[in-house]
Amino acid sequence: MRSTGIFCLLLCSVLSLPNQSVVTAAERPLMTHYSGSLVRPGGDDAEILRRFECLLIHDADSAFFHVLDDPRRGCPWPDSFGDLQPSSQSVVQPHLTYMYEDTNWFLPLPPLQLSLPSPAAADAEWKLGNWSYRLLEQTESRQEGVWSVEAKEPRGRRQKLLVNQQSGVLVEAEMDVFMGRGDRFQLTIRKTSTEPVPAAQLEDLAAVRKDLLKLQSSLNRRPDALLAELSERQIQDASAALENLGSKAEGTPLQRLVARISADTNQQQSRVMAVADRAGAMVNSVFPEFSLQLISGGSLDSKALAGQTVILHFWEYRDKPLSEPYGQTGYLEFLSNQFRDQKLSVIGVCCNPELDAPQTVRQAQRSARKAAEFMNLSYSIGHDDGTLLQTVGDPRENRGQLPLWIVIGPDGKVLHYHAGFYEIDTAVGLKVLHEVVSGSLR
Repeated sequence: MRSTGIFCLLLCSVLSLPNQSVVTAAERPLMTHYSGSLVRPGGDDAEILRRFECLLIHDADSAFFHVLDDPRRGCPWPDSFGDLQPSSQSVVQPHLTYMYEDTNWFLPLPPLQLSLPSPAAADAEWKLGNWSYRLLEQTESRQEGVWSVEAKEPRGRRQKLLVNQQSGVLVEAEMDVFMGRGDRFQLTIRKTSTEPVPAAQLEDLAAVRKDLLKLQSSLNRRPDALLAELSERQIQDASAALENLGSKAEGTPLQRLVARISADTNQQQSRVMAVADRAGAMVNSVFPEFSLQLISGGSLDSKALAGQTVILHFWEYRDKPLSEPYGQTGYLEFLSNQFRDQKLSVIGVCCNPELDAPQTVRQAQRSARKAAEFMNLSYSIGHDDGTLLQTVGDPRENRGQLPLWIVIGPDGKVLHYHAGFYEIDTAVGLKVLHEVVSGSLR
């Protein structure tokens, strides 16, 4: 469990004192608010692609951040907050996510707090990850003493920062961002205000911070996750945490974060219920007959699969974007090879809408073949006009997402229906899917 730092220490000291008013403003953690934007440069025609806010709650010993990105298209809430640990690659760092040219990009923010060298002097240099930093000069900004800092990394990106001379907390920054095929953008962030945490909020704020970090840890997501969709187990964890978080967070700087978690969890519960209803209707029913055009040429008729256990994997099968967790698709190749001699057939169903238009069908077929080659997939991949996906239920119609996994038994009846990605069991891969297939083949 991560330490709650000075918040809990202050809380203990406050509770041991007869009057909380003795905790002065100078002794309390600070709340620093930021506003920022992602911009496509263009002189007078510069286009603002995304506006965002950021909150940093900090003191001499610890810092906690929350990035308020676009709630629908931006950074998913489980990855929008955390203890600020700039030197660690295993924890969530402040970032945005932005969809550009059909690819969701992970965009780290400039450091919200820098550990300055000691002694701090002009031309002092140090490294943090891939970035090299250099102190330029001392100056003043908004009536506080700051260091002007230059940063660069091997790929050519640069940052210009102003940070507080004593704390290293960011005052303002601008940095280059590259997306697509090297297209250049600019990200800017500026401090808008700083004030002490009100003494009356210290106890609740420490408790909320602790509960949020506990929830984040229980979700067990990658620090560079891009997917907003949560599993059923993760949704249950969020719902359980919200039972106490709502009242604790009321009136604190983290109230907006908790409200967002609550709204998103309710929406995701609705999605899960819709998928469960569809699964209830499908499981044990006879799967409809179908015919697919194979991307390698020819066709596949469901009649040729009679008497076999079949996994249908509905996915876009595009080489761009090809991002995590595409490894779950690789696990299908493992299953296909493991049980090939036991009458298991794995069939990929390509759901790229470009396959439906005559002018883009060849390009979409090439894209699917490239994806299959990149992942060394040997199982068959085909497509129809979208009728099969509509028949079995497109999860995107209920705010879900592909892939969709359906297992059909040798008798032609549906054994398993799952929308979205599975939670990974590192010991056995896709454990749920593996157990369904193993049971069918016994």
